[in-house]
Amino acid sequence: MALRARAPALLSATLGLGRSTFPPAAPSALIFQRSFTAWGMHGMYGARGSPDPTDGRARWHRLDNRKEKETQEKKILGKINSKEYDEQHGRWWFTLKEEERPKLYTSIGRHARSKKLKRTIVRFAYSSKNFKRLRRDPYRKRWPKMNQIGAKFFAEFCNKEYAKRTMLETAHTLPLYGVGCKLFRHQDPTGQDTRGKYFIVESSEYTTRPIRGTVKGTQYMNGKPIRSDIAAVAKSLGSWRYELPADGHPAIYRPVFPKSVAASKAEAAAAE
Repeated sequence: MALRARAPALLSATLGLGRSTFPPAAPSALIFQRSFTAWGMHGMYGARGSPDPTDGRARWHRLDNRKEKETQEKKILGKINSKEYDEQHGRWWFTLKEEERPKLYTSIGRHARSKKLKRTIVRFAYSSKNFKRLRRDPYRKRWPKMNQIGAKFFAEFCNKEYAKRTMLETAHTLPLYGVGCKLFRHQDPTGQDTRGKYFIVESSEYTTRPIRGTVKGTQYMNGKPIRSDIAAVAKSLGSWRYELPADGHPAIYRPVFPKSVAASKAEAAAAE
């Protein structure tokens, strides 16, 4: 009962609104502002311990700039290459709600989806591992037209850009699938090894040529072997250079074929 009777006096003493028999406590500016303003407690954008209730508000509004979000280009689901490149190699696109998307075919050498399964997919399945693997797969099945079938069609992966061609695809273009050759990564397609970090291929076996297989050899660091009978580091990345063995038999490790006369004339005309 005594505590209830003294409650109004304690409240007025704390806020400094009237006299009291008890010694008044110093009002807390931080508690007062947080209690009687519309800003509330400081968020993650405000400075710690700042008495300003608007601290960090401008930074929060800057992150919530809708105009910048509207100007950003929306990523196309499953897009790896351009539409022109895909349709040249038998990967077709379709239009969904006025938006063009690539058809997510299953990977080459893998079983296709059963026709009994429903084609629609629930929303939460878009974040599943299988669907992520499907939309990031660079080796989707191809369904070309009759006039697209040729040597260029089957050599798609070996003729990829230098920055995208993996080690397996590079080794597939070499004699004996790269056995005995020196492989290393370099940003320049004509660059030379200067750090002594390279890989000497000792065995090469393909399960699905030229995209899947096992290439093992010896890894060199600073020109010294550090480990043998292993796979190369970053083998699924691009920018792989190669060098044929210096003591290789000329009947096997032949030099690169010279350019045709037409190609040489075209390059000379373009240079002029």
